Amino acid sequence: MKYIIVLLFSFIIFGSETTVELKKGGAVTAFTKEDGFKLSDKAINNLGIKFSPIKGSGPWVVPKSALVRIKYSTGVYRKWDNWITLVLVKVLSQTKNTVTIRSVDLEAQDLVAISGVTFLRMTDADLNSDTVDSCAH
Repeated sequence: MKYIIVLLFSFIIFGSETTVELKKGGAVTAFTKEDGFKLSDKAINNLGIKFSPIKGSGPWVVPKSALVRIKYSTGVYRKWDNWITLVLVKVLSQTKNTVTIRSVDLEAQDLVAISGVTFLRMTDADLNSDTVDSCAH
């Protein structure tokens, strides 16, 4: 497991501008600030990341495990065309195991991460950090 996490966060910085160089055969296969990142199928499998499609035009009911809280914002990780990105959502209601969410950025049949969300958050934070370095969490 540690080996996969090390692969997940393999980066190099050049100069004063943050540049991410992806390791060939690593867990992260593509990254742009605009589109998010792509993970290899092997990484998704090994890290236990699961996605589930949302249905209808919303609001949507998702497991609480899908939520990511960052300071005063709440979001979910969406996978579209193999690109994974954080989408901000508004929580409308919740039960013991689920939350009802709404977002202008989600559409019917979008895939939402329902497990392994912590690994997606760590990856996203490291890739978008201005202080990216070679690290393993």
